[in-house]
Amino acid sequence: MKLRSEVWEHFAKFVNEEGESKGRCKYCEKELFCDPRRNGTTSLRNHTYSCKKFPTNVSTKQTQLNYQPIRGQEGDDSGTLTSWKFDQEAIRNALARMIIVDELPLKFAKKEGFRHLMDVACPRFHIPSRLTITRDYFQFFVDERLKLKRFFKQSSQRVCHTTDTWSSLQRINYMFLTAHYIENDWKLNKKIINFCPISSHKSEAIGKAVEKCLFDWDINKVSTITVDNTSSNDV
Repeated sequence: MKLRSEVWEHFAKFVNEEGESKGRCKYCEKELFCDPRRNGTTSLRNHTYSCKKFPTNVSTKQTQLNYQPIRGQEGDDSGTLTSWKFDQEAIRNALARMIIVDELPLKFAKKEGFRHLMDVACPRFHIPSRLTITRDYFQFFVDERLKLKRFFKQSSQRVCHTTDTWSSLQRINYMFLTAHYIENDWKLNKKIINFCPISSHKSEAIGKAVEKCLFDWDINKVSTITVDNTSSNDV
């Protein structure tokens, strides 16, 4: 049977004298068990992260010069020289950000075209799994939330809010709360600070959800709260 796992690109499979299936690392020659019924390839995959001779794990302090042209000026050959060094974590964060900004599916990183591109552009980059990219998504959310909470706490301005409610096909009611504020450089900005299910579209349920959100974000300086133009929101 053809070996389908990606780890076999870095391991050589063999059977020892006891009849046990093992895999030998092509870089450090360490042998690991890989019986498909008892072990699988998890231990082999984990070894690629800790192997000191694995191509993507070899640390180097040497940087390379990279020419960056000036964006937005077609036909202009001017640019700047910058130093570049391979950074697995930085490229992984950039990949997660690209999938978020361009609204791509999680399986995009595993598609053949993208894998071929990385093999040509940066073969040392180890493409993360969908679970790892999901964790990166959540870490982006945590970092942005902390920065925004710090801004609201340190800023002396009042924050305006707008709410909107809707029902899904499963008849579940949802509400999201958007904060509108002015940044330090006098630019109007807005952020969705809450997206949660609510019991109903009545104003009492909406009011409790808004109140809980403001307490969670520690927003005390509220300017206005704008709701839908329905009679139920008069409360």
